[in-house]
Amino acid sequence: MIWHVQNENFILDSTRIFMKAFHLLFFHGSFIFPECILIFGLILLLMIDSTSDQKDRPWFYSISATSLVISITALLFRWREEPRISFSGNFQTNNFNEIFQFLILLCSTLCIPLSVEYIECTEMAITEFLLFVLTATLGGMFLCGANDLITIFVAPECFSFCSYLLSGYTKRDVRSNEATMKYLLMGGASSSILVHGFSWLYGSSGGEIELQEIVNGLINTQMYNSSGISIALIFITVGIGFKLSPAPFHQWTPDVYEGVRSRAR
Repeated sequence: MIWHVQNENFILDSTRIFMKAFHLLFFHGSFIFPECILIFGLILLLMIDSTSDQKDRPWFYSISATSLVISITALLFRWREEPRISFSGNFQTNNFNEIFQFLILLCSTLCIPLSVEYIECTEMAITEFLLFVLTATLGGMFLCGANDLITIFVAPECFSFCSYLLSGYTKRDVRSNEATMKYLLMGGASSSILVHGFSWLYGSSGGEIELQEIVNGLINTQMYNSSGISIALIFITVGIGFKLSPAPFHQWTPDVYEGVRSRAR
């Protein structure tokens, strides 16, 4: 009897969550239409890869490149529209964000044809490489429009995980595996430091996660000059610094780059 009640409650809760997600996607899906195109391309690649016997079909590149080009086109058609905030304040679109989204899409579009010859010569898996590139592009695009702490944290992790996997793309190369391990450890440490800084910022603002609400909360609580904000800024700077590896947070970067580059020799 108790099991049936718990099962019914689980089904009801799952249904509410699904309906809420469907409502958000239906009414706010146009705000992330370029991102939805990339998601559709990812799903299409996974479906074709799981049902096809030939894993080296060249039109995998065409599917990835086409999804990126269509996403760029949708982004250009959205140019000069009024700034909008969607998904309950979690995502914002404006011309400034779209400039960086365009640059990310352009770099990913150029990356695919430049990698064809190398992947064919090394006889590595094609689909995995394209999935990693598209997923990293998707994470970068969501980061450009992020408007709250959760999205700002999750979006970089999306392309960080893809970077870890791409650095260890050749599993039989010992130096590549070593580079991936160093990259993963430093990435995990930097993510922990970053989220710790976010927690200080969240507490100091009175429990707000949206960027504008955080500013208003700091002003209302008179915490903008407190030591908690200083600690939050230090941890956030260190966390982002280890991810971007500018000086003096760059000590780990040469070893990782050298390990990744060794497989291309």
